Amino acid sequence: MKILAIIDVAPSAPIETVRAELAKELKGSWDLFASGILREAYATATPTRVVFVLEVEDTAQAEGHLSKLPLIAGGLLRFELVELRPFVNWSLLFAP
Repeated sequence: MKILAIIDVAPSAPIETVRAELAKELKGSWDLFASGILREAYATATPTRVVFVLEVEDTAQAEGHLSKLPLIAGGLLRFELVELRPFVNWSLLFAP
């Protein structure tokens, strides 16, 4: 299953601390990428926000993987998960 993870700096996190620890987070996300769990990663127009596409069994598994990343585990980053499903609404164009 594909899961969209929207990751952002927590409101109370000092940005200097986030920057100082960012290399650890990048290493952890690289490990997820190398293992095939993290399939896509994107920057956004919001400088503190990134978006990941994960391939996992369910949202609980996605949460488990992301929660192990250092800045997320330390409460400096937060995330929201969105389960992605095939878009089937085009079939309505061809319904009788």
